[in-house]
Amino acid sequence: MYIAIILLLHLTAALIPLNNWQTQTQVKQSTFIQWPEQFQGLPITPLPMTNEEIGFSQGFPGKIGRFSDGKREIIFRYIDHLSRKVHPSADCLRGAGYQVEPQAISRDKNQQLWGCVIATQGSQTYRVCERIHDQSGNSWYDTSSWFWSVLLKNSQGPWWAITVAEQI
Repeated sequence: MYIAIILLLHLTAALIPLNNWQTQTQVKQSTFIQWPEQFQGLPITPLPMTNEEIGFSQGFPGKIGRFSDGKREIIFRYIDHLSRKVHPSADCLRGAGYQVEPQAISRDKNQQLWGCVIATQGSQTYRVCERIHDQSGNSWYDTSSWFWSVLLKNSQGPWWAITVAEQI
């Protein structure tokens, strides 16, 4: 009986910060200014959002923009507060019917780490890479690491999640 009471007290104490997090993130205001005009040194042009993307953006904790540099599709997600609505692109691809194969973490020419997958549906195959970063120089190549880092207060927003899809 004594052990059960101690366990219950520990569990309650462990959940208190989560309740505080829920209320704090709901009141934070967005500070979005504008979308970038270039990506990795190339100019980008806006693309119309698909119906799925429009539906997903409802209730998203920030803004979503879709762009092209002429060869690749780039999706920017501006995130102004922590939320479970920030999903890895692999989840969205699976939901759209793609077969998804994880790849090794890659490093771009600026030494930034990206989490990548190969996504295949019928005769279409894409290499899809993503990363999240904040204004302080912190970055993550997977959504789960970002989520826990923010939840544990190791990063403050806003954040940029960038997804790059290139047909191969």
